[in-house]
Amino acid sequence: MFRRFLFALALCAPTLAAADRSCDTKFQKVCIETVQNGNTITFYAENLYPFLPVTLDITLDLKNLGRSEGGAGPFVLDGNQRVQLFKLSQRQAGAWSYRYNFTWSRGDYTARHDDRHAYMLPFAPGQAFTVGQSCNGSFTHFGARRFAVDFDMPQGTPIHAARDGIVVDLKEDSRSGGPGAQYQDLGNYVIIQHSDRTLAQYFHLQQGGVSVNMGDRVRAGTLIGYSGNTGQSTGPHLHFDVVRGDVGVTSETLPFRFATSAGPLKCPAAGTTLSAEN
Repeated sequence: MFRRFLFALALCAPTLAAADRSCDTKFQKVCIETVQNGNTITFYAENLYPFLPVTLDITLDLKNLGRSEGGAGPFVLDGNQRVQLFKLSQRQAGAWSYRYNFTWSRGDYTARHDDRHAYMLPFAPGQAFTVGQSCNGSFTHFGARRFAVDFDMPQGTPIHAARDGIVVDLKEDSRSGGPGAQYQDLGNYVIIQHSDRTLAQYFHLQQGGVSVNMGDRVRAGTLIGYSGNTGQSTGPHLHFDVVRGDVGVTSETLPFRFATSAGPLKCPAAGTTLSAEN
């Protein structure tokens, strides 16, 4: 759901500085700006999300140019941050050109999950729900998305934060859902960043079903919204995972444990019913 593509070409160098800016075509949230001054091109990146960190990866196809300053990435951009990535300079006399493309994903790829932490179940104490799809599920939980758990539950079920953190992104304007890939970007959600910079994602919330604001600090157990059936979904449920950024277009899901009455539990099997304790 995070695919981005950009193409640029420069031939011959003007004598005055010239800038070109392009943002991702889908969400217009991550932008690359190139500033050409003589035979030097400086690359900048900007993250227009107010709070959400992203991991940016950029690839280059160069002719008679080389990297004269800066690293190769991936690059981490915090919310509302603009950074200089690198510079390209002409290597020798003659024509030069460049092309580039970039991808980005939610989260910081350098984040290291605190594996000592056990997450609360993301619903109210005393309630119990059945796992519809767990880790390595055949419908959507595979590859980079393999460490995720879906809880089947009626629409409008209160959803509670599973761990302390800061609300870094949310969406609640969609009323569309269905099993096809065309619904993938239409799910409502809340995303919470933890102290270790990993992100908890709560997906498929109902329209208007978010009860927190961007930038809010929440404690585990805080009401954050209400479940629904938006986005790529075969029926009403809550999708929960913990992620960090990754190279490419898909964030990397991470192994995590739920705190249960029987002790910490990883990847509960599909068909298991879990009850939230007081």
